[in-house]
Amino acid sequence: MATPTFQVPQLPQIRLKNVTGIILALIVFLIILDGLVSVPPGSVGIIYDRGRGVLEKELPEGLHLKIPFWQVSYLMDARTQEYTMSISPGEGAVYSDDSMSAPTADGQTVKVDATVLFHINKDKASNLFQTVGPDYIQKIVRPIARSQIRAEIANYSAIDVYAKRRDEAEDQMNERIKKLYAAKDIVLERVLLRHIAFSPQYAQVIEEKQVAEQLIQKAEFQRQEAEKRSEERRVGKECRSRWSP
Repeated sequence: MATPTFQVPQLPQIRLKNVTGIILALIVFLIILDGLVSVPPGSVGIIYDRGRGVLEKELPEGLHLKIPFWQVSYLMDARTQEYTMSISPGEGAVYSDDSMSAPTADGQTVKVDATVLFHINKDKASNLFQTVGPDYIQKIVRPIARSQIRAEIANYSAIDVYAKRRDEAEDQMNERIKKLYAAKDIVLERVLLRHIAFSPQYAQVIEEKQVAEQLIQKAEFQRQEAEKRSEERRVGKECRSRWSP
C-alpha cells in the first residue's frame, strides 16, 4: 500500500514593497489626521506651538490645519457657563455645602446661595489659557465671586439685604465682579442671589417685626376707615338738617 503524502499549505508571500507601502500610507494618514483641528459649535480653539508657545490667534468654529505633531490644539468652551454655590448637597458645583457665610452691617451673619452666569472672552481665549489655564473656574470665577459677594453684603443690614434693598445689593455685586472678571478675560453675565438665610434667632426677630408692622398698618387702615365713615355720617346729617322743613 502506498504511503499517503501530505503537502504543507503555502502561505501567501508578502513582498517587502507592499509592507513598505502600507506603512507609508499609515504614516501619511496619521500626519493628515494630526494636522486637522475640528472646533465644535460654541467652542474656540487654542494652538500651542512647541517653538513659539501659545499662539495669539484663536481658531473659530470649523475645520482648521496645524503643523502635525509640532503644534498641539486645545478646545475651550465659549458658551454661557453656570457656577452655583449652594447650601444643599448635590445642587451646586461642589457636592457638599458650598454656600457663603457673610457678615452684615448690623453685625449679623447670613448664609448666601448664589449662581454666577459667565462666559470666556473668545477674542482673548489664548491669553486666558496662557496666563490662567483651563481651570479658570477654580482660580478666577469662584474666588472672585465669593469675596465680592461677602464684601458687598457687609454694606447692608440683614433686613435690607434680605428684602428691602436686595436688588440694589445684587446690582452692586454685578458691577464689582464684572470689572474683576474682565481684567482676567472672563465676561460676567449675571450674579443671582438664590437664597439668603439668617440664624434661627434672628429669623424669629424679623418675623415678629414684620408681624408688628402688619398690625400697625392694619390699625392705621382701620383708623382711616373709621374717620371716613364718621365724615360720611357728618355730611349726611348736615344734608338732612339743611333740607328738612
